[in-house]
Amino acid sequence: GPPGSLGLVRDMLVVITLLAAAADVSPTCPSSGPFCLADHAAVVASSQVSSPAECCALCSKNFKCKAWTSWMSQSRLNCNQFGGVDGLTNVTKGNCTSGLSAPKPKRPNFIFVFPDTLRAESFSGYGSLPESLNVTPRLRDFAKTGTRFEQTHVMHTQCSPSRCTMLTGRYMHVLGHRTQTHLIEDYEENYFRVLKESGYHVEFIGKNDAFSPASFNLSVSHWDSVIGYPSGNNAYNFGESGYFSFLSTGANVSGADRTKSADLNAHLLGVEFLQNTPPEPFVLFIPTRGAHPPYGAPMEWHERYSVDQLRQAGVQLRPRNIPGMPTYMSNTDGIPKYRNLTGLTDDELMKIQAVYLGMISYTDYIFGQLLDGLAAAPNGLADRTAVFFSSDHGDFGGDYGLVEKWPGSMADVLTRVPLYARIPGGVAGHVATAPVQTADILETMLDLAMVNATQSEWVRFGQSLVPALNGGDGDPSRFVFSEGGFYFQNEQMNEAAECLGSCPNGLYCPRGQEEAQPNGSPRAVMIRNSTAKLVHRPTGVSELYDLEKDPRETVNLFDDAQAASLRVELMGQLLDWMVLTSDVTPGHTDSRGAPKFPYVMEPGDPWVADFLTVNGANN
Repeated sequence: GPPGSLGLVRDMLVVITLLAAAADVSPTCPSSGPFCLADHAAVVASSQVSSPAECCALCSKNFKCKAWTSWMSQSRLNCNQFGGVDGLTNVTKGNCTSGLSAPKPKRPNFIFVFPDTLRAESFSGYGSLPESLNVTPRLRDFAKTGTRFEQTHVMHTQCSPSRCTMLTGRYMHVLGHRTQTHLIEDYEENYFRVLKESGYHVEFIGKNDAFSPASFNLSVSHWDSVIGYPSGNNAYNFGESGYFSFLSTGANVSGADRTKSADLNAHLLGVEFLQNTPPEPFVLFIPTRGAHPPYGAPMEWHERYSVDQLRQAGVQLRPRNIPGMPTYMSNTDGIPKYRNLTGLTDDELMKIQAVYLGMISYTDYIFGQLLDGLAAAPNGLADRTAVFFSSDHGDFGGDYGLVEKWPGSMADVLTRVPLYARIPGGVAGHVATAPVQTADILETMLDLAMVNATQSEWVRFGQSLVPALNGGDGDPSRFVFSEGGFYFQNEQMNEAAECLGSCPNGLYCPRGQEEAQPNGSPRAVMIRNSTAKLVHRPTGVSELYDLEKDPRETVNLFDDAQAASLRVELMGQLLDWMVLTSDVTPGHTDSRGAPKFPYVMEPGDPWVADFLTVNGANN
């Protein structure tokens, strides 16, 4: 405390008298006993306080130093101000550590498994598929040890934009991550970078579609691109209806052979990382192929489900060519036309769904290998490691007569993804039903890691899910948002040209042809809560769904006069959201005066950073 009272001098004498007795005390101090003081050599002052909160307030307000709470008894706390570096508390200068137990709680490790192209309704436990199909047994059992989130939605329905929005915590319209090749730059904040700068080792094994080369160095400690597994050959010949459906024959290899399946190998590399004294705390991020088309897998998983089996279980695909729906669903102007899918039979579309479910089941099997490896890791690693599982977007999988995804679609089969999470000390067997977004996953990690990244330094829109992981349900009226599509030529043709380069027989050629049309994939923005969804397309067909009556989104109410009040309400909410999130002010400020001529960029400027040194790999 500040000097100037005889009482403080007396307290200081008491502390000094007791230091000799405390000199041999372990940093892990019991909650009872005469007096416990960590790193006592750095004490510069001591004040009597009534609560840990008062200690923190005193430290932050008056001293801008480190603090550690020690006690004479349970009823009397001393707030000790520290200067210099305190290796025991391991907090940044200006923060306060306080409480009745001496050691600061250890920050958890994180495992984040993020396979591509997984829609929630195709997973066991999500209510859309009969449980008899047993598609994801390992994840079903994993959910019993943690929390399953019923309504998790991505912020974009393509690989790169979805990952960029999730990792920055910012919607696509804020920073322009609208295409597959506009990735996170080194001048942008992102969750992995903040975790790394706070002391986490970030291990990245798998697919990128998120970071530019320079931002990799700032955000990731070590990475290895390991992704994929064989699908076999195209099930159709070029020119046949179905050639562009992505359906494959399956591959005559073992899905348990890591030399044949890079997705499996990525998880087993993760197991080796976990079982060989990994640097703690760590983030282990494993983004894999998952169920990304082409629709094909090692034969055991490719043939796991038959068309007859799905029909007998009651699986029904959403109808094709529904009147009043967006253009991309149309047989005359949409995906079915450009991909030549209109001639496919219902059984052929159901076969696509069957193989897609097999790919998800294979992904579940692979995730199980990681869980087994974590459980076998030495020194109780699993007990201090949080595990998250989710995806970047879903897939049509034959529904609506469509395949793959579409950059301007906001259909639930694309926006709604699975999310499972287990944290040390968290609730088990819980289902959280309120809507959440994928950026919430990373915000939760930041919360659990006790990283104080304030909104004044980094404006972001993720919300912590810690209350739900401890048994809460969240806000059922919360709105979630997603965006996609193109308007300006540089974004439209950036995507289309990449696909057109594969023509005439590349599987993405038809997508390029469609997107290259005038207004081929118009911009869209979605607002959704638990009961309703609106998709606004200023230059295309907008959508409105009553999700309580029409959860499969087959009746577009946007132009229905009886739904006018709902449309107006959601459009107003959407406008408010766009205004409030349309831009973010940078955390840094600039001098209004001109710099001295000539201006030499200073060390630490992101444009002159020694990235190898930053990443610890300069040797």
